Amino acid sequence: MADYMRARTPERKQERMEAIMAAADGLFAERPYHQITMGAIAERLGWSRSNLYKYAATQEEVFLALHSAKNRAWVEDLAAELAGAPMPADGFARTWAEVTDRHGGFLRYQEIIIAIIESNVTLERLAAFKRDFAGMLPPVTDVLARQCGIGEAAATDLYLRLLYQAPGLWNHFHAAALTREAMRAAGLPETVGDFVEAYAGFVEMCVEHAARYAAEQRRDDHA
Repeated sequence: MADYMRARTPERKQERMEAIMAAADGLFAERPYHQITMGAIAERLGWSRSNLYKYAATQEEVFLALHSAKNRAWVEDLAAELAGAPMPADGFARTWAEVTDRHGGFLRYQEIIIAIIESNVTLERLAAFKRDFAGMLPPVTDVLARQCGIGEAAATDLYLRLLYQAPGLWNHFHAAALTREAMRAAGLPETVGDFVEAYAGFVEMCVEHAARYAAEQRRDDHA
């Protein structure tokens, strides 16, 4: 076991948590979520489980932190790349899809966040996670508002629609080896196309619909 000294300062505690997150992230890149335990994370770190429990009570707490970090990175990347909005809908959608493609790791976490990760944490920890999620939205919802000419509530709804669609498409085009093998055994065709093209089409459809609906509402208001 590697030498271990308990963190005493906020900075050292943050360093410990970042090390824990990196270990869990590495494990998730190698195996399904259900095969990751606190014991496995501790082993990857070279710690005892009792030392690991000083910083996180469950692996779900660790994965909540990972989801937040990766979600924030995606949102900040989107806001930076789309700072010039409004722009042609096809260009906007393509950029949104290309940025999202760079954050495929985040989409793996997003797919399991509600069904698995959120099911084994305290109310206090989950509430903090939800507040953090809401707090990171303004830069990207502002981009959507400018692109579509819509208000904050409509932009948030549009963001969530785009967010929830992405993991399913990502996994469709990046199926696990076992899934691909099962499809071949079942005589099903290989997946064709790619994530960016498919997701860009969905994003373009959604932003055009939002912009068109907002324009119609404004015309009705002034009729």
